[in-house]
Amino acid sequence: MAVKQKATEQKSKLVEVLTTEYRWENLLLGVLASLSLALSIMILSGILTTEDGPIPLISDFPNLFAGILLGISIIGLLLVIYPFFVPAIPELKKMSWASWPVFLDASIRVLIFVIFFAMLFFAFDLLISNITGNLF
Repeated sequence: MAVKQKATEQKSKLVEVLTTEYRWENLLLGVLASLSLALSIMILSGILTTEDGPIPLISDFPNLFAGILLGISIIGLLLVIYPFFVPAIPELKKMSWASWPVFLDASIRVLIFVIFFAMLFFAFDLLISNITGNLF
């Protein structure tokens, strides 16, 4: 009499490694991606310049190198940030959104509030500039 074996799904080792979350590796990737993003922005803006050196891609085409580095760093930051937003997607689907009249009412209230405080800060700024202008 033969015993039936359960059909088990074989998971690929690559998929298992890619889906396993390693906390310290994500932290390291985030730090390195942030540093490479800053480096690429400094090269593109002209703050950091390159001289002729042993690596021709960097010295001959600095903007190309900075663009490639920028793309790699953005992909790295997205890979670090993505796991934080995955649990939020089901929660957003459970959310009930406001109806149009409620949205319009809340938007108008916020706009009035912002305009009021902008005028208040503008008045305080004028007052302080007049006081300091008269003192000095």
